[in-house]
Amino acid sequence: MMLVAVAICGWAANNGDNTLKVKLDLVDFGDSVVVYRNQQEQTFIGKDGKFEFELQVDTVCTALLMQPRLLRGDMEDPHFYAITLVGGETVHVVDVDNTRFDVDGTGFYAEYHQVDLFDENASKDLNAISIKYRKMKADDNVSEEESAKYYDEVYKPCSERYQQVIIDYMKAHPTQEAAFCLLKNIKDLDKMKEVFSFFDASVREGRMKPLYETWVKNAEERLQEEAEERETQKKQAAGIEAPAFTLNDLNGQPLALTSLRGKYVILDFWGSWCIWCIKGFPQMKEYYAKYPGKFEILGIDCNDTEDKWKAAVKKHDLPWLHVYCPKESTLLEELGVNNFPTKIIIDPEGKIVKSIVGEDPTFYTFLDKLFSK
Repeated sequence: MMLVAVAICGWAANNGDNTLKVKLDLVDFGDSVVVYRNQQEQTFIGKDGKFEFELQVDTVCTALLMQPRLLRGDMEDPHFYAITLVGGETVHVVDVDNTRFDVDGTGFYAEYHQVDLFDENASKDLNAISIKYRKMKADDNVSEEESAKYYDEVYKPCSERYQQVIIDYMKAHPTQEAAFCLLKNIKDLDKMKEVFSFFDASVREGRMKPLYETWVKNAEERLQEEAEERETQKKQAAGIEAPAFTLNDLNGQPLALTSLRGKYVILDFWGSWCIWCIKGFPQMKEYYAKYPGKFEILGIDCNDTEDKWKAAVKKHDLPWLHVYCPKESTLLEELGVNNFPTKIIIDPEGKIVKSIVGEDPTFYTFLDKLFSK
């Protein structure tokens, strides 16, 4: 959700030219709303989901209108709305039926109202297909082959048709700022840049330009992350032999991964600074006791001082093997570990079986399948 709100957006000093007048009519929302932009928040009070307030906006940006409880981590039945903030205008946001919201107002927002209705109709089939595809991917009873076939034969062609429809709309409205907002829905960065060039200079070089620059930056970062993820998948692919490494244990003695051949080994990459690593320890200890002798855990502490590492092992009473990964080690790069915690399961022959990033329940489901036989 927060990825929507990272667009650059300043909190300008009082300037009437940059004032955005906001009116909200929101269903089941409560008496306060947070405007979240550029990782900053501003709270306004209303009554029963009805609000009226003003914002100072010196740069066009995307923001979230959200319930305050979401910032506290309470994500049950979340209510939030992503909108474009444009200074010098009036915007009215109405939650129509608790499943969609309508944006209208003056100038830019009057145009946006029409563009939004067009986009809602254009994306209707794709949205339904996307929901079905996500359900297929999450369903253990649906094979990889089935979901891949659905993607190739149904999802991908529908997505391509939608992309062409919105591109045609933008080409037909080169002077319309609201049509410009459809650019963010183009998946391919090169295609986004190409379509950008079709707009009139008044739009390309006008107040929407910072928004476009943010979309390009986000797309470039996403491509970089995807490239890193592909590289990680290669290094952590099932059947690949794990690199033979040796690191020092709690007593300063070298411990080689090869010395654990003959049994399953779980490499747990963690650090005392990693909240989710620490939160996962109780269940890890539970499973370590649940399947005694069937696997070994090798905790690999990263980005810590040795003192903090040893103190954390003692504090959390971690009963498995531990080694320390110094900064000069190349192990993280060799295994493509970029996030913490990362758990990599190694089979008795030293080959990778599976890797799990984050504190994910599927890790324990996999252990049950592997060791409950």
